[in-house]
Amino acid sequence: MTSSGAAPARRPPGPRAAGAAAITVTTVGILPVFLVGVLSVQIQADLGFGPAVLGALAASFFAASAVSALSAGAMVRRWGSVLVVRLSALVSAAVMGIVAVAADGAVALIAALLAAGWANGVGQPASNDLIANAVPADRQGLAYGVKQAAIPMATLLAGVGIPLIAIPLGWRWAFGFAALLGLTVAATVPRGSLARADPAAMHSEAAGPFRRAPLVVLSFALMLGAAGGNSLGAFFVPTAVAAGIAPGAAGLLIAGASGAGILVRVLVGWLADRVRARWLLVVAVQLAVGSAAYALLATDSGALIGVAVLVAYCSGWAWAGLATYAVARMHPGMAARATSITQGGMGLGAALGPLSFGATVAATSYTVAWSALAALSLVAAVICVIARRMMLRERPALVAAQRQRRASDQRST
Repeated sequence: MTSSGAAPARRPPGPRAAGAAAITVTTVGILPVFLVGVLSVQIQADLGFGPAVLGALAASFFAASAVSALSAGAMVRRWGSVLVVRLSALVSAAVMGIVAVAADGAVALIAALLAAGWANGVGQPASNDLIANAVPADRQGLAYGVKQAAIPMATLLAGVGIPLIAIPLGWRWAFGFAALLGLTVAATVPRGSLARADPAAMHSEAAGPFRRAPLVVLSFALMLGAAGGNSLGAFFVPTAVAAGIAPGAAGLLIAGASGAGILVRVLVGWLADRVRARWLLVVAVQLAVGSAAYALLATDSGALIGVAVLVAYCSGWAWAGLATYAVARMHPGMAARATSITQGGMGLGAALGPLSFGATVAATSYTVAWSALAALSLVAAVICVIARRMMLRERPALVAAQRQRRASDQRST
């Protein structure tokens, strides 16, 4: 029973509701930049800009996301993850609506993607907080896998939008329907509040030995991997069209590959909860296979491009959730600090990848740009293995420190 002057406490959202909100808000948050990439042929013809500007558009979104993510923790602590998640969806919906009716050039699109990037940047950590506090520990691998599946889900939605909406009605209608989707997602975010369940865990985040060097090395590998993955979403359709594939067919190709990538991310997350494995080595293998896929994209062959995009989404761009899960497991009691470093690397790669890719295409060709990404993804795989070895050398001290903190907490209680 509550006191007469206090409002009744809200019940926190359940695991299913929290997981659903995390994936739908993440999908809507990343959708604006992939809509621009997938619809780039029509947008460029209408507004008149080239591949270098397309790279700058993607870079502005991911740069804003990386910067705004730094303030997400403070926003969640002040307002709660539920409110921040809802705000993220509302801002993303508003941006896509404004693009649909008012975008008249590259400058307007960059401004819109900066705002959308801010929404995505605060929404991602808030969605992670929903999962961390509402989903049981033995199901979090699946939850993070499903959440990270939101990225290819956004590409799937954008790809389907080409033949169903953009070609018959125009690209602005695709943004308009996406804005309605964003409003729907915001309205369905579950009500309630979340408090961190274990105050001692919060204390342990700031205690004990913490080695940044291995994580910085790993973040560099993930930066290179994210550079390839985000360039894939932004530049596959124009690459396919340049190779002679019709825009509608290219949209269906990327939609199908994205759907397969969604299944792989969910399956890997499900396995992570059930199988003990060297998951960072699996991430390294995925990056290496992604390198082969990017090399196929450089061939300018329509048949090989169709195979390449499927392999790329199922391997070269299917590792993000698994990498986050592995880092959290290897840093018991310090997951927030550890994953903030690796997330920063992924955000930087997401910003620099499309920007560098667009500039390379403008100066040379798609073949050169994809060949460069293939080499970088292979380097990322090697660095990932090196970073894992560095982490394993630090792990005994981290585990011992966690055990000491637990014993101290038990004595104090």
